Amino acid sequence: MTFKFESQEFKSTFEQVELIAKKIIETENNSNEIVNIAIHFLSAAQVLNINTDLSEFDKIIEYSRKQPVSNFVSEIGKALKVYKDTKQDSDLLYLFELSLNLINIYFSELTFILGGVNGSISIEVSSVSTFVSEKYLKHPKFGRYVKFAERELPFQIFKELFHSSKIKNLTELNSNLKQASELLEKWEKSFEIKKNTVFQLEQKLAETKLTYDFLGLNKGFQQLYEQKKDELKAAKNTYGFVATAMFTIPFAEFVALVAAFFYFDGKIPSNMWLVSIPFITLILITLYLLKISLQDKRAIQSQMMQLELRMALCQFIHNYAEDSETLHKKNSVGFEKFENIIFSPLVSSDDKIPTTFDGMEQLAKLIGEFRRN
Repeated sequence: MTFKFESQEFKSTFEQVELIAKKIIETENNSNEIVNIAIHFLSAAQVLNINTDLSEFDKIIEYSRKQPVSNFVSEIGKALKVYKDTKQDSDLLYLFELSLNLINIYFSELTFILGGVNGSISIEVSSVSTFVSEKYLKHPKFGRYVKFAERELPFQIFKELFHSSKIKNLTELNSNLKQASELLEKWEKSFEIKKNTVFQLEQKLAETKLTYDFLGLNKGFQQLYEQKKDELKAAKNTYGFVATAMFTIPFAEFVALVAAFFYFDGKIPSNMWLVSIPFITLILITLYLLKISLQDKRAIQSQMMQLELRMALCQFIHNYAEDSETLHKKNSVGFEKFENIIFSPLVSSDDKIPTTFDGMEQLAKLIGEFRRN
């Protein structure tokens, strides 16, 4: 009958032995042998920590759990009952020796299946395995446990795996290799045909790419234009807010003076005029901010105008990469103007726009060349 590490029965049994081991270490009148065994059991308890989820060990350690002789719950349960009834040191020693040998079997399968253990538990696993192997290899009773863990267990696991359905499927794989080889030959024959088809599609794709070069450029200008529209809306809101604040401040000062006039019965104190100083300061600040926001709004409007011109020019040219050399020869000045407009950076004010925007007559000649083509 098998057991599971992630079960109440195992954790309860393991916890009882663990509590006895801790009590032995805390008590001073125990022999060095039983203390040493208890210490190694507690090292194993760090790996099989009952306060954590042990379901991963159930997935890895399968063969050992199915063997009646290595059933921790039943075997250690019997040894615990005997020790609780007799309280003899010999029964206590047998309890820990049996526990460590069973744990060594589990650790042996764990190491074999994983091909080794990671750094977080490698020290504890190695310490327990080395201690059990050196101490009990020639033991009259527990020597067979050590030999089973080190020699028979890996062989039995491999034997069980070899006769499993997964390995049997490999024989079916061999019969399928011949069919796969025939399919491969057919595929090689059709490969050249498909290769030629792909080459033709590649040429068509290259031609299509040339056609859409400027459509992609126009789309980029359009996206940038939409972004500038959002920026212009924000700039207008800022400008309106600052302008409103600029007119609100003197109105608030006027209201304050009128209120003071009536409050003091027309005799406003001379120091009352000092209140106007911060108001004047605020007005000057808002005037400065108004100027900045106005410049920002005009700069965005200027950039939008430049983008609109670029998008309009892109409507006339669809094969720039293919026709640029021919157009340069026929109308080098006009095409140079076009390139300067399309690829020049956006400027932030009207007076800094490149002079190429003034040479629209050259662009008219360029458009004429396209129409004749």
